[in-house]
Amino acid sequence: MRVTSLLVKESTHKALFGIEKKPSKMEDDEWNDIDFRAKASIILYQSDEVFYNVMNEKTTASLWCRLDLFMTKSLSNKLFLKKKLYSLQMKEGTSILQYLNAFNKILSDLLALKVKLEEEDKALLLLSSLLSSYNHLATTIMYGNDTLELEDVRQMLLNNELMKKRDTMEEASGLFVKVQREDQRVGDPKGIQRFLAVSLTTFTRNQGTSRKIV
Repeated sequence: MRVTSLLVKESTHKALFGIEKKPSKMEDDEWNDIDFRAKASIILYQSDEVFYNVMNEKTTASLWCRLDLFMTKSLSNKLFLKKKLYSLQMKEGTSILQYLNAFNKILSDLLALKVKLEEEDKALLLLSSLLSSYNHLATTIMYGNDTLELEDVRQMLLNNELMKKRDTMEEASGLFVKVQREDQRVGDPKGIQRFLAVSLTTFTRNQGTSRKIV
């Protein structure tokens, strides 16, 4: 588990076993500091749902035991996370990076419960949960490759996002040249203001938040 690796790296992993395992030569203040840092590191790795169930634990050892109970390999937990994964849908206004992080978080929680999904299934679940504006790209990804793996799909989606931003900048650059030439023709001293207004309106429209700039 990644969190235990982190505690080992921070030299705070001994706190997992409780104060009974405190070295006899270690001062209480030093132990309390190790325990506090270990508990903080563990909490930072938990989702909100998990955090609210363990937030009242006072020591690292009690927190770890509580997490073990909460994240037990029970059918109910597995079903809850599977349902969460299968019903997950991207919402308007959510960036692709934010959505990928949310998707991967559920997969990580399932993996902690020893639930493994095939790469192809994970990729298909991701593609089918995207907004309708991604339909053409999703179809291209699904039928344009011999194999389908989550990491490949994730990279294609991020590359597509970068390309859209680049196209927006190129469009804005083209507008600048067009407005500049028109201003030179008619001698408009406020041309740059009109360019900024048009460019910002175009940019926000392409980002799905179109608004009129006056």
